[in-house]
Amino acid sequence: MRSAFRNRDSEWAKKDWKEVHEIHMEDQISRQYTKMNYIWQHPLELKQKYKERRKQREGSIEDAPEQESKFVVHSFEPVASLPLPRDDQVFAVFSIAGLQYKVTKDDSVLSEKLDYDIGTQVVFDNVLLVGTPNYTIIGRPVIGDARVYATVEQQILTDKVIVFKKKRRKGYKKNAGHRQEVTVLRVDKIEHQVKEKAELFLPIR
Repeated sequence: MRSAFRNRDSEWAKKDWKEVHEIHMEDQISRQYTKMNYIWQHPLELKQKYKERRKQREGSIEDAPEQESKFVVHSFEPVASLPLPRDDQVFAVFSIAGLQYKVTKDDSVLSEKLDYDIGTQVVFDNVLLVGTPNYTIIGRPVIGDARVYATVEQQILTDKVIVFKKKRRKGYKKNAGHRQEVTVLRVDKIEHQVKEKAELFLPIR
């Protein structure tokens, strides 16, 4: 086979020889090996292409501009002043690790594991909404001047969950247990500021 390219030194001859060599090497590999190699390698290539497309798609998405929170008064018409609510009349919606919680003062929150010692006070500034009997503050997406103060009370494990797997007629059984690490928080106070001018008035129901 090499004798056919012995007196040919052009670039086209080199490319032809390279192509013929590759075809010859592929013929030396067994079909079974090629099939097995394709079975495990092809999904990896598809996964890599999917990651690249996802990264490109997420990179093209522009972040939404942050807007000032909306202040809504529960009244038929504009009011001159608003009475400040008691601490137990204020509730807030905030997020921890992607999960949203609606809390008031002295509420107990069971959240995912947080790396804080027991007795440490934690401040959460990603407050999405603050509500009272007289007004509501809506974050877009969060309220800039609102804070939720909570104290870590316990670092515990949840009740055991049994995970049982079985394949019938295969003699396969597997029994496992799981206990998730969680943090117990106690809400100390909800801090926010009342705006002087409302953007919307809603009727009292």
